Amino acid sequence: MSPWFRRAPRPERPPEFVRVAIALNQVEGEMIQGMLAAEGIPSYLRRNAAFDVPDMLAGGARDVMVPGARGLEAHAILDPLEPPGD
Repeated sequence: MSPWFRRAPRPERPPEFVRVAIALNQVEGEMIQGMLAAEGIPSYLRRNAAFDVPDMLAGGARDVMVPGARGLEAHAILDPLEPPGD
């Protein structure tokens, strides 16, 4: 093949993020982020488009997003299978 027709290497794809929780407001979202950070899972908060109210900056629902590869681990931390003991 001619060197004129070589393909350029593809850039790396950014990591795919998945939603693991929906927080009612920013404070609750930051608490969930703290739980995930304590276990070493990176996360970020994203404003939910349905509840976007610019006048209320900390109000409205937030999606807690984690890298797709760590999604199952994050779900296991946030939703443990064992019910709390009495």
